[in-house]
Amino acid sequence: MIATAVNGTAIVGGGLIGLFFRRYIKKDICDSVLKAVGIVVLLLGMLGSIKAALYIENNEIQMITRFDLLLIISLVLGTFIGEIIKIDYHLKRFGDYLERKLNKGVFSEGFIAASLIFCIGAMAIIGSIKAALGDPSIIYLKSVIDGITAMILASTLGFGVIFAAIPVLLYQGALTGLGMICGDFMPYDLVNAFSLVGYAMVAAVGLNFLIQEKIKVANMLPALILAIIIYLVFY
Repeated sequence: MIATAVNGTAIVGGGLIGLFFRRYIKKDICDSVLKAVGIVVLLLGMLGSIKAALYIENNEIQMITRFDLLLIISLVLGTFIGEIIKIDYHLKRFGDYLERKLNKGVFSEGFIAASLIFCIGAMAIIGSIKAALGDPSIIYLKSVIDGITAMILASTLGFGVIFAAIPVLLYQGALTGLGMICGDFMPYDLVNAFSLVGYAMVAAVGLNFLIQEKIKVANMLPALILAIIIYLVFY
């Protein structure tokens, strides 16, 4: 829960900075900063996957190669399912629908746009569950990204962006609470398998900051469920 509170605080702080310096923040500066953040996210996603694949046996570090197939099958089949049911497309349509229905002014525009950006994404789901399992690093990383994004959005869309911290606290808090309830029943190896897939998706989020052809990470979300199912059935 502390990590989610930090996330909400980062949004408020970033939004206030954006409002205060809105005349001085240039787009090229924002683009460069976001690319730097993307590099960090990519590296931490890769390092997280590697960490989840390592274990100690006979005082030596070993690689969990038995989860290789789980990683491949989960991501490939999960992405296939996500593309078939068009998760990314429906999330964007839902966002557009909310904007059309609720856009009643400058406050509403900033609040809705920021809420959708901060809540709808793989990092919010993966990070909240990982935080519940004792690893809040993804949410802390998301806090940095959201803080910078809030600064940029507030400089253009106004003070409604700051209040997007409220749905973030409620949404991620609920996911973390759910993870804490389920986490007591998850074996250590299952947590590693889940983390392996989750951090691979975080790396994909980082790539999206750096490349023009965006990866639809939302369409990969079924991989998280598949990772749990495959582990329970075959391991």
